Amino acid sequence: MNNLENSLESISFSLQQAIFDLLLQSPNCKLNHIFSHLKEQKLLISLDKDPEQNLFKQNFLVMNALFNLQTDANALGYAVVIDSINIQLICYQEKQLSDTNSKLADYYLDFSNIAISNEEIKSLLDSFWHYYTARNHFELHDVNDAFDVLGLPNNATLKQVKRAWYKIALTSHPDKTASHNSDNYLAANSAYQALLKHFSRTK
Repeated sequence: MNNLENSLESISFSLQQAIFDLLLQSPNCKLNHIFSHLKEQKLLISLDKDPEQNLFKQNFLVMNALFNLQTDANALGYAVVIDSINIQLICYQEKQLSDTNSKLADYYLDFSNIAISNEEIKSLLDSFWHYYTARNHFELHDVNDAFDVLGLPNNATLKQVKRAWYKIALTSHPDKTASHNSDNYLAANSAYQALLKHFSRTK
């Protein structure tokens, strides 16, 4: 293990302890609440000068800590359930647990995956929020409303739509902001998806 991995592992261990303490007090937490708590405790430090890279790396370390905690908590009689952006701590009952997060765990437990490009980060954001909004049935079909949500005129180009969505995504991401802003993110992402379909139909 190199010096960078040693440093990341040390940060992750500190995060695990803080997250476990928080879950003992509040067994059902949203991921953004965990982020806010870690920042208040000054445990979630800046990891990159690039804001997109920094957000991704902070998120990566929190997820790494959660999946490590998921394994370690079993020895203490608990299970950490990681479902979308909801994190739960429950009394351990093996029959209730499944291995549905194994691929995701493998990804976040490998520190080599923390170094990716901004384009890959954008792709991950797109895929995750497409999945999340689908699960939460948040839909927006009216094209004019979609332009309004993104703060754009009805004749905006696809390039302008993508730029507007990405700007909102970075400022309203639930991992980065207060919980009420997650609705802004969902609305922006739904508008973005609706407009992508609109432009694909008008080609």
